[in-house]
Amino acid sequence: MNIMLRRALTPVVGLAMLGALGASQVLAADLEKVSVRLAYIAGGIDAPIFVAAGKGYFKDEGLDVDIVDGNGSTGTIQAVENGSFNIGIAGLGALAQASATSHFDNITAVMGLVQKDPSSIIALKGSGINKPKDIEGKKFATDAGNLQDGMIKAFAEANGVDMNKVQIIITENDQQALLKHDADFVNDWANPDGDHIQKFAAIDPPLLFADYGVNILGSSVIVRKDWLGAHEKEVAGFLKAYAKAHDDVEKDPDEALKYFMQYRPDADPKGIAEEIKVMEKYRHTARSEGKPFGFVDPDDLKQTISLLEKYSGMPTGYVTPDMVYTDKYLPK
Repeated sequence: MNIMLRRALTPVVGLAMLGALGASQVLAADLEKVSVRLAYIAGGIDAPIFVAAGKGYFKDEGLDVDIVDGNGSTGTIQAVENGSFNIGIAGLGALAQASATSHFDNITAVMGLVQKDPSSIIALKGSGINKPKDIEGKKFATDAGNLQDGMIKAFAEANGVDMNKVQIIITENDQQALLKHDADFVNDWANPDGDHIQKFAAIDPPLLFADYGVNILGSSVIVRKDWLGAHEKEVAGFLKAYAKAHDDVEKDPDEALKYFMQYRPDADPKGIAEEIKVMEKYRHTARSEGKPFGFVDPDDLKQTISLLEKYSGMPTGYVTPDMVYTDKYLPK
């Protein structure tokens, strides 16, 4: 190309580059900023949200999503309720309990993420605890909060266990008590807590509460109802991107780990990889199996509310399923 032609084309090229830059700036400006608070410090169960961010699925839906770690469902529910965050990840059972206790009806779940409760009885190999009745006559290490939530009582009643025959040890570190043989069993999540214990000592197969008649719906996507009313498109887009990313996580968990570590580089990659794989089995209950990702079966929600009312001191008669969950915005 001769020098005169290059000089002639330079302004055109410059204008084209400026136009492209301007278009990208407009595109970025057009994205709706959405703040999301997780239930806890990000773990493998949260992989889809980082895949959706890393692959641009949120941007495809017109969203600029900021993801912040949490310190428990209660804190996340409060943060969404007071408007500090647009979207939260919190237990659906915890939302029902908070709604009934504080008498508010301004938050709803729009997608179920952990529906089969990982809560379980965990004992070391050779404990002799192979069925619920076997915990009678054994030592149970737990913290006060875990005991007060009432689900161990529900598990016992559902399976004919006499808790008066169980020696309860209140401790701040139940897993350490188990590993030191100060206790015979603990009530923790089969995964990842059971996996953590397994690193130090062999364990018997955990007894999942959900397999013995007691299931509390877990993590869900929650939003304030007034914000939802003004941002229906954004919420539907967020759920679509999340569901699409979840499909990718199932197909390629190793790729999901790479995206997770991009956003949380200080996390333990080996531990996160294990969580990504094992936590998938808690995405559905028997009732929601085969249904679209995120769908919550009404009977599962009714059971959750009933269990909380009966065993955890949740005020009765206030919360109904349609108060705390809607499937209207799930991807079709």
